[in-house]
Amino acid sequence: MTSKTADELSAIAIRRSMSSKCTAGIIIIGDEITKGKVADTNSHYVAQKLYSLGVDVRKISVIPDEVDVIAEEVALFSKKFTHVVTAGGIGPTHDDITYQAIAHGLQERLILLPDLVALIKSHFKITVPDYDPLNPSTFPWDVETTSFDPALKMALVPASSRLHHANGVSVFPMVQVNNVYIMPGIPQYLKRCCRHLEILARNPDYAFLTNEIYVQTDEVRLAPILNAAVKQFGAHVSFGSYPVIGHSYYRTKLTMESTNQARLDAAYQYLSSELPADSIVSYDPMAIERAAEAIQDIIGGKGAHHHELQVPVSNAYQTIEECLSRYQPSEVCVSFNGGKDCSALLHLIHAAWTKRNKGSTTDGLRLRALYIRGQDPFPEMEQFIEDTRQRYDLELWTVPGPVRSGLKMALNEHPEIKAILMGTRRSDPHSANLQAFQMTDDGWPSVMRVSPILDWSYQQVWLFLRQLNLPYCNLYDKGYTSVGNRGNTQPNAALRMIDPATGLETYRPAYLLHDCMAERQGRL
Repeated sequence: MTSKTADELSAIAIRRSMSSKCTAGIIIIGDEITKGKVADTNSHYVAQKLYSLGVDVRKISVIPDEVDVIAEEVALFSKKFTHVVTAGGIGPTHDDITYQAIAHGLQERLILLPDLVALIKSHFKITVPDYDPLNPSTFPWDVETTSFDPALKMALVPASSRLHHANGVSVFPMVQVNNVYIMPGIPQYLKRCCRHLEILARNPDYAFLTNEIYVQTDEVRLAPILNAAVKQFGAHVSFGSYPVIGHSYYRTKLTMESTNQARLDAAYQYLSSELPADSIVSYDPMAIERAAEAIQDIIGGKGAHHHELQVPVSNAYQTIEECLSRYQPSEVCVSFNGGKDCSALLHLIHAAWTKRNKGSTTDGLRLRALYIRGQDPFPEMEQFIEDTRQRYDLELWTVPGPVRSGLKMALNEHPEIKAILMGTRRSDPHSANLQAFQMTDDGWPSVMRVSPILDWSYQQVWLFLRQLNLPYCNLYDKGYTSVGNRGNTQPNAALRMIDPATGLETYRPAYLLHDCMAERQGRL
């Protein structure tokens, strides 16, 4: 089989994109993934991106760094799907073999592509003796690459490669071969490359329309209603049911998908009317992404259900804005130990940070957070902190406690920090006379403590978290109201109850505690 020209390959890709339904396959490449050393997040991100562009992802494959395996998978996917996205294996080291493998799979030679060579020469300050950009040499796919400069190896790509540049996004372009988009495995770089898909892979004639209903009911009770919906609407609407364990807001998510808005709306109305009204939960899965907009709505008094939060949120947000005006973004971090107060504070800061930095010269600078780990922390809290790091894309610094020595260590490692935003409230020990801006006490490392929610009540913290559907540590759903470590914290006795179904002792969730003076009753 002879290899096709670049123009022929481009024409094939264009014809495929013009079909009414576009499909895609995603290939995740790397021994670190197949051996469980690194968790794959790239396939999830790429699948979401393609779905939003009207592309039906039909298969996701995870394969090791083996040339023949990669070549076979790419050849198969390229024939079977409209678009193929690969992730991983395009760096300078010995196990970065994706370019070679794709050339093998698509039966192409390799070339030191002039535009890539020029970029790499400039970026890495290297020279390439005897290289003629007007007549670049080609190589078989199995050329021995150890003789190449490691940086130059990244310019050795399949001969029909096309480059896609994005000014202000990345120095290095994304490489496309036929209908295969070759992306790096590092998630931050992959996300930048995915911006190209908005032009290259979007299907203008096909869009997936979706809706969801969140319910506090298990699947067993939902099954008859869902089965009836499938029978009535299943020819044009796809239904899904996804139970979750231990979620703070719902037990099952019901999804509907169609390409016809009227049919989707009819299915949604049917389910909404057939489900028990008290089982349907108002839940926003995009609460973090919409933080800036939601906070501005509260401050502006939009929505009657936000009325009680307008004053405390406005005051806290003003303090955060003042902090971000006094100090450079690199001089600020937030203290985060996973508790309810700092969870509420983090969301407020995230909203202000996003609004202030979007589109500015600091766009892309991640919000820094400091976690001072005490002795014997709850595993649930440790997991929540890690989940929060990912949700808010934090640059998280973890240092051992106690607080004073941990703070000293953190400031020694990051001397640029001048202000730490804290979730302190006046009801906390030694905080009754604290000011919103106050330097640390004598004998402590010198830094400005900023306390935006200082005057919030216990109930306001929970009202904020629950109304905005924000995540919080599941210990609070088990009766803990103030969380320290496993040795000094237990569920709050004020929330103790006997489960009428089992007769066993259990605890109501923390947000149902009405006596704020009893908040710390669970502390030993």
